[in-house]
Amino acid sequence: MGKLNAKLVEHTKPEKKEFRLPDGEGLFLRVRPSGAKSWLFCFRIGSDRTWRQMTLGSLDELSLKAARDQLKELKQLVRNGIDPRNTRAAHKTENIQAISMQVLFDSWIDYLKVTKDVTATWIKRHEDRWRLHLKTPLANILVKDVTHAHLASALEAMTRKKIKEETRKALTTLNKLLNYALTRHFIEVNPARVLKPQDFAATANSPRDRVLTLIELRRLWLALDQTSDLTQSDENKSPISIVISNAVKLLILTGARRSEIAGMRKEELRLNESIWIIPKERTKNGREHTVYLSPLAIELIKMLEPISNNSPFVFDTRRYPTHGHIHPDTLTGVIARLRGTAKGNKKKNSDSAPLEDIPLFSIHDLRRSAATAWGEYLKTEPHVIEKMLNHQPLNKLIATYQRAVYAEEQKQAWLAWGNLVEHQIMQEPGNIVQLMRANR
Repeated sequence: MGKLNAKLVEHTKPEKKEFRLPDGEGLFLRVRPSGAKSWLFCFRIGSDRTWRQMTLGSLDELSLKAARDQLKELKQLVRNGIDPRNTRAAHKTENIQAISMQVLFDSWIDYLKVTKDVTATWIKRHEDRWRLHLKTPLANILVKDVTHAHLASALEAMTRKKIKEETRKALTTLNKLLNYALTRHFIEVNPARVLKPQDFAATANSPRDRVLTLIELRRLWLALDQTSDLTQSDENKSPISIVISNAVKLLILTGARRSEIAGMRKEELRLNESIWIIPKERTKNGREHTVYLSPLAIELIKMLEPISNNSPFVFDTRRYPTHGHIHPDTLTGVIARLRGTAKGNKKKNSDSAPLEDIPLFSIHDLRRSAATAWGEYLKTEPHVIEKMLNHQPLNKLIATYQRAVYAEEQKQAWLAWGNLVEHQIMQEPGNIVQLMRANR
């Protein structure tokens, strides 16, 4: 039996210097000047006369009896020539690895937010994908136990829901998540790497090439005017907010992405300089982007000032308890309503869909249509258009050494495009060639 007892352990008072009370067989109670008490095991291995020590835990964690119980196991390891500190380190590593997929996902998302390797929009998409499709089948599985079968089952369930694109993106999310686990030694092999989109009928769609003609853009502009709140007169037609209408028009005028337009903040605008500076946190490639605003674009923005009032956002419909902006999906829904393809409670009859007869197009096609028009009608050079779209060169060497901004060329193209929109899209299209000559 040891030299200590529970009463002595509890009532021993601290002194000015740290001291130890021996219990025997290498077990000590360490008492610090602060009053903190912990258990130490001191030992020597084999013929080596060097004394080693390890902390077993604080008195709050281990009672005297529990410390003595641990001592038996530790002394057996020492008798076998094993340093018990190494064994504990191995157990600790194993315990760290024994985390669930949910804990791994949360850790990965925190890492992305801290490093800012991707935009907040992409982080939100990963979070939504996990919450909607992956969490239920995978969250409670230990990372070290995850197999191809677990992942395949989750993706197969998505395939059966006929959400092809989301299934493909979910596989991407899983690959990135498990690569994170691999680099942190939670797993030895990423089980998602052997899975391919075609295994789940989720191969990427062919790149879209839909470009709206000036006539089609004119019809869209007119439809927005006729169905906006300020001009609505037909009770059978669902009105579209002037805020949303102007957002779509600015998509045409700037060629920006829908999320960039929807989240436009007043602090990003320098209207006296006719520029809009999109911060890197809100761009797809993480690079700040400057858009030159035409007089028409500025007019559309200023039109909304009485509506947004003191909101920090340009496109605030004042329908939120606290200030917020329209959702990018709202802009997608506008096109569906105008084409008569909206679903649910926003579904309308074909006679209230002014663009029903126009070939299928999406909100993103407006960006492609603007870029195509810049080249076709304004004769803007391709490298300038790429800058206007805030695209990065595919060639890494070019991306590294080609730092030219072409600011003046971009400015002139945006101003000319605003002029063309004002005369050929807002109004009945006339002689485009004559207008182009006037712009030169």
